[in-house]
Amino acid sequence: MDNIMRRIIPVLIFSVLIFSVLEGCITTEKNNTEINTSTTEAPQTTPAKKEIAWIYDIDEAKQIAQKENKLILIDFNAAWCVWCKRMEEDTYTDNDIIDLVNKNFVPVYFNLDIEANKQIYLENYDKYVHGALPTILILDSEGKPLYRIVGYKSVGQFTNALTQILENEKK
Repeated sequence: MDNIMRRIIPVLIFSVLIFSVLEGCITTEKNNTEINTSTTEAPQTTPAKKEIAWIYDIDEAKQIAQKENKLILIDFNAAWCVWCKRMEEDTYTDNDIIDLVNKNFVPVYFNLDIEANKQIYLENYDKYVHGALPTILILDSEGKPLYRIVGYKSVGQFTNALTQILENEKK
């Protein structure tokens, strides 16, 4: 009996393995067929992630602001600024903030770690920012500073500040 079992068990194991492999092939072919028949429908696309349409050049922002009659929003930040990063992660990723900024402002991302920006900053904006980061300056389309928002702002705080600025400018 032991001799028969020693012969039958390997054959059974081999048969189960072969059946499993064949079943996998059959299933794969069936799934591929199902996938292929569904390609006649319109492909499903995921919507693009919304983002603030940052510009990195203030002169370019002025040109756009004049053409589109918008205010300029400059976000002064640096890589070492913890609150700048938090604002980028929390506030600037909110869909309502993204819509509000993109619709009403020409947004400029002004990284103070970039050497060329340091000189522009010192000549034009240091007196408004005073090294406090994050600082958001709102300028008219000519580049004249109108408003200053200092420090981290939550979605609600930032929405309120920008809404108040827009209301003041309508008057």
